[in-house]
Amino acid sequence: MIWRGCIDLAFTSIIALLLVFACTPQAAAELVDETELKDAVIAPYSLGSPTDIAGVWQLLNGSGAQEGYVIQSEAISPLPGFSGAVINMMVLLDLEGGFIDVKLLNQSEPIFVSGLGEAPLRRFLEQYRGLSINTPITIGSSYGSGGSGSLVYLDGVTKATASVRIAHESIMAAAREVARQKLKGIARPQVKVVPKQGLELSLTWDELVEQGNARQVKTTHGEVRAKFSGTLWQSDDPFPDAADDDHFIDLWILDVTAPSIARAIMNDRMYRDWQRLGDISPDDQTILLIEAGDHGLVSENFIRNTAPSWIEVTQDEFPVSSRDADLLIDLKEDVPDGKAMVIRLDRRLGFNPVRDWQLSLLAVRHHGMLQPEEGQARFTWTVKSDERFFDVLIPPKPLSPFESTVLNRRTDLVLLAGFIVLVCTIMVLNRSFVRHRRYRLMRYTVLVITLGFVGWWGQGQLSILTPIATLTAMLAGKSLSFLLYDPFSLVLWGAAIIGFLIWGRALYCGWLCPFGAMQEFVGLVARRFGIKQIKISDRWDQRLKVVKYLVLSGLFLIVLDAPEHVEAATEVEPFKTAISVFFQREWYFVFYAVFCLLASSVVFKAYCRYLCPLGALMAIGGWLRLSPWIKRRGECGSPCQLCKVKCDYGAIKTSGAIDYSECFGCLDCVDIYVDRNKCVPLVVSEKRKARVA
Repeated sequence: MIWRGCIDLAFTSIIALLLVFACTPQAAAELVDETELKDAVIAPYSLGSPTDIAGVWQLLNGSGAQEGYVIQSEAISPLPGFSGAVINMMVLLDLEGGFIDVKLLNQSEPIFVSGLGEAPLRRFLEQYRGLSINTPITIGSSYGSGGSGSLVYLDGVTKATASVRIAHESIMAAAREVARQKLKGIARPQVKVVPKQGLELSLTWDELVEQGNARQVKTTHGEVRAKFSGTLWQSDDPFPDAADDDHFIDLWILDVTAPSIARAIMNDRMYRDWQRLGDISPDDQTILLIEAGDHGLVSENFIRNTAPSWIEVTQDEFPVSSRDADLLIDLKEDVPDGKAMVIRLDRRLGFNPVRDWQLSLLAVRHHGMLQPEEGQARFTWTVKSDERFFDVLIPPKPLSPFESTVLNRRTDLVLLAGFIVLVCTIMVLNRSFVRHRRYRLMRYTVLVITLGFVGWWGQGQLSILTPIATLTAMLAGKSLSFLLYDPFSLVLWGAAIIGFLIWGRALYCGWLCPFGAMQEFVGLVARRFGIKQIKISDRWDQRLKVVKYLVLSGLFLIVLDAPEHVEAATEVEPFKTAISVFFQREWYFVFYAVFCLLASSVVFKAYCRYLCPLGALMAIGGWLRLSPWIKRRGECGSPCQLCKVKCDYGAIKTSGAIDYSECFGCLDCVDIYVDRNKCVPLVVSEKRKARVA
């Protein structure tokens, strides 16, 4: 009873620690200092001065000019990994939104701290070089017929897929946020607009006007004078004799990118030149402007094939690159007269002509003779090209990390769901299951699947790190999205938590834990080879079971006092060594994992019963269980003690009641309960019936 009280005290201590943990502010991870960043930036680049965005510096080229930005991903997109800490990377972004390089600064992901090491993660980050923030990027491989050739697929890291997905999301989020603030217009969602192929219409100028393809806009001298009224340039009107009603601007705007429209207004010579321009610059939108007012289109010092200073084009408040197409104007007779030119708008940075965009003309006045001061008035019109003549190709949207992982592992997830349903069916029909004469063989078959498929293949070994990271993120107000990066383990967590309400810890610990299955097989082999089993006395069994609660409490204390040592402390779990990397680690980790397994060869599942912090946490499931699922008789415990004696887990009390916090659901006691040749009350009952007969 004393040690029973110790276990209850340990439970209470854990709950108290959780409450203290909830009230304790969590320390934020430290960013890399400027000196370390300077060393990480490799020539010909160098680190410039910091910007007004925390964690972002200017990136300078060899001549000292700004080449882009240096970003610490943790400062902008601190997505927690499975350790609860952020994967911090240095992103070198050029002024066009391209990735110059991505480097690892620091991380605490368990699989990369040891086991695989950091080399696979660093190789993964090298794949970003030459890509852009506007490139649709996903982790994995093409999804068969549903994939798109425009998506870029990055190779993930085997056994660490969830961690690299977290790193990818952090990189993209940080880069896009910097682009949004510093690279205006670069980080917009981009579409590709191309002239529709095979569409040939015979059109006239009047039809173009009637259909809205040719649009006329006008501005009077009076409107211009009103703009300059009350300014320094009020008296500097270059057209003082013009009446207020005279046209200062009389402009026709026509998108001639579509061949049918170009052919309708251009004579043969100009049309051939226009075609050659399209062959050279297929991503250009060509706009014809005809100005018949007093304003004109260009200033006296305009140079052909450059950007006209009086003409501005914007879309969504972002400037659109425009320049003179340098075409010799030769229009058909029915086209209105005026000063004409064709300008080119660049579609490569997301300009979409079939959405509203703005064309502006600047009215310019000068005041003074020697060093005249220039004043401007802007006149803007909204323009939209005819959708009939264009195909709008929307780039594929990369799948979310969760969707991508689910698609990549859909077969595994379906098999896992089916396997969990099978195990749950066994648990529900436990008495019918044990009546089968080969039920032990069937149970070991399930454990083989657990070890091979769930553990080594599916990497579904649950760890105490996940609850710690989840609690840390929740209390720090961070996103729990990192849980979605590993849906395989998420399904197992869901099954374990639901199982708490029905079977306590037995569903996961007894049937779905790969390392538990490995221990059971080690014990089975040891018994087959005649290795003597040590039977722990009830007193020491109760004492040793307290250890796992103390280990769990210690982990939470480390999180509170020294969170930087959590990853090292969680190495008390040999799961990563034995399951995640299959003993491919440093010798001391392998030695510890082998020791835990060998202990199970003489003490049944010693690690699970006495040391496992995850098991201590899952033992809380014994409290959450809604009803007893293992049947008991009145004679169980008094006078019969057979189930207690036979229970290798020590999960049956002297009274005959089941201690569900320690029960692994092996069903051995259920087998005794239904077997008329084993269960003492049934044997006695049968003998009495025989005597009466």
